[in-house]
Amino acid sequence: GAYTGVCSTKHVPAYKDNIEKFKAKGIDSVICVAINDPYTVNAWAEKLQAKDAIEFYGDFDGSFHKSLELTTDLSGALLGTRSERYITYPP
Repeated sequence: GAYTGVCSTKHVPAYKDNIEKFKAKGIDSVICVAINDPYTVNAWAEKLQAKDAIEFYGDFDGSFHKSLELTTDLSGALLGTRSERYITYPP
């Protein structure tokens, strides 16, 4: 999630820092989709200085993640519906 601790300090920076390794293995793009509005996701990408390496998209109502059954309820932590952690790539 945009501006969440682990995503901001571990997940996105790890992909950003290794983008050339991904490209060397034939991966064309790394995409981050978060259940947030697109303005928040864009500001987060700018803050992380990751827009040149990673494509960022906001799933404002979670419908994309819901259609893939990749949501989790974190209401107990006051975060509401969030995305499961996942990665996909061609076999």
